[in-house]
Amino acid sequence: MPNLLHLLLSSCLFAVTCSAETIDLFDKFDDNWRDSWHEKKLFSKPTVYRVTSDEGKPVLHGVSHSANSGLLRELMLSPTHYPVRLRWQWKITQTLGAEASEKTRSGDDYVARICVVFEDSFIPLRTRSIQYVWSSREPVGAVYRSPYSKHVGMIVLQSGDQAAGQWLAEERDVIADYRDYFGRDPQGISAIGIVVDTDNTNTQGEAWFTDLQIELGSSAEARN
Repeated sequence: MPNLLHLLLSSCLFAVTCSAETIDLFDKFDDNWRDSWHEKKLFSKPTVYRVTSDEGKPVLHGVSHSANSGLLRELMLSPTHYPVRLRWQWKITQTLGAEASEKTRSGDDYVARICVVFEDSFIPLRTRSIQYVWSSREPVGAVYRSPYSKHVGMIVLQSGDQAAGQWLAEERDVIADYRDYFGRDPQGISAIGIVVDTDNTNTQGEAWFTDLQIELGSSAEARN
């Protein structure tokens, strides 16, 4: 998935008021929710994203058949008080089952990933990001660099098919994860992205996402 994050970063900005403590990134899937999300794709056919109903609530459904595209919502956040926490729920049908290692370019596909973009750069490979992934085979808790850039850190939150078909809730202190990986505090948070991609491995993937929220510290500031 070369440089997808950098293509994603060409969308419009979303301004957050300083009084906000928790931002519902899906806006409860109201009629205008996609106005804040922008789809970007590479040269492969795109992943299909649509809102559907699961267990009586609206959720985002992504289906990828040897495809690759992502949804991105930009958030120009300047955290001045920590932590900044990201919460969501996700579910998959099954992992990709590809033979290539996910640490290689030929195996750099995940049935579900949540991307947090920090410092954006005009030089694509310098854009810093932490990506939370549902891995096919890497163990839960594994942390490693993207095969495309040392400035992108991968953190495995789920692995394998043991929990396939179940909704799982996640919560991360994204500032702490950035600090642990890069060894310093970030300058800010640029965007949140969702990706279901299978183009490198020519496989099929299906995932659902809901309740995606970011909670700011009481002194967190936002800017246009």
